[in-house]
Amino acid sequence: MAESDDSKVRVLDPVVVEALKSITRRVYQRRGPTLWDKFRRYFSMLDNESRDSAIAAFEHLRHGGYDFQPFLVRRWATANGWKKPDAQLLDDYAAGVLAGVKYHHADPMGRNAIQTWQRAANGKPPWVDPGRSQMGTPFTRRD
Repeated sequence: MAESDDSKVRVLDPVVVEALKSITRRVYQRRGPTLWDKFRRYFSMLDNESRDSAIAAFEHLRHGGYDFQPFLVRRWATANGWKKPDAQLLDDYAAGVLAGVKYHHADPMGRNAIQTWQRAANGKPPWVDPGRSQMGTPFTRRD
């Protein structure tokens, strides 16, 4: 489990990463048969099942004693192909669960989800935030 000291501010525990991968598989699954889906429609965080799986995963992690920062969850999501609005909603749900908000939701993950993520994360290194990419000079106002 990850300690919440200042030296590991930008690190996600491998179990948290496995939980995020599980959420990703649920959110970005294809709708309908592959051959018929010529418009490549995907679910998003606005779907009920995606919302439920994200909230349930964060509650499982919090109950299991794993530490995660919402901004790192958002950065992991954008680094792994999530759309920006979906990554922001994931960040919001993570912050809400950490703040103790009581969401009304189903639990599609199941009660053994944390054990599944622990087995999958066994021996993997933690995810390290690469930081912001250098896109140019920041805007500064001149008087």
